[in-house]
Amino acid sequence: MTTYDDFKNRFKLLAGKNKHLVINTLSNIFTMRLIGNKTHGDLAEIGMVEFINQFMYDYKSIHVGKDLFRAKEHEEDIVIINEITKTKFPLSLKAYGDGPLQLSTDSHQKMFPFLEKQGGNITDRHKIEVIFNSQEFADFGTINIMPLIYDEKKQRCNIMIFDHRKAMRETHRIVYVKKIKDSMLTQKA
Repeated sequence: MTTYDDFKNRFKLLAGKNKHLVINTLSNIFTMRLIGNKTHGDLAEIGMVEFINQFMYDYKSIHVGKDLFRAKEHEEDIVIINEITKTKFPLSLKAYGDGPLQLSTDSHQKMFPFLEKQGGNITDRHKIEVIFNSQEFADFGTINIMPLIYDEKKQRCNIMIFDHRKAMRETHRIVYVKKIKDSMLTQKA
């Protein structure tokens, strides 16, 4: 079990026993969406650092997103340190509205051009395995991602514990959409 897997299990245990702590933290974060989209993403980084520092006694967290943002080569927003083993790992937080998720920013721009060449709707299991095992997807499982999900209309929020291995094992369909903005403009016309 990796350090991140251990953290995910501990986080799930804490959230399951103290759901109100997670709901209060996320509600405060997503209330900032009233001010602006970027604001609630920044607050998510700060809020989750404080959540971990206050409620997960055997972990310490540091907000590094503000320091690494300009480098554009790092995905992590926070670094988490296991206080017992002294191991640390990066975590990328993603704040999303209810709907499709972009779980990884492809900073090397390899995955999406590769998917475009594969076709728009892939359902063949063997082809899906080839995609996940390709050089272009080599980084897919290397970024620890924690999506924070909200539904403004229903005033609901939650944290998704993303499992890369399970996603690769259980993906039955890959749909590539070239440009969402172009699709939206076409629908409005």
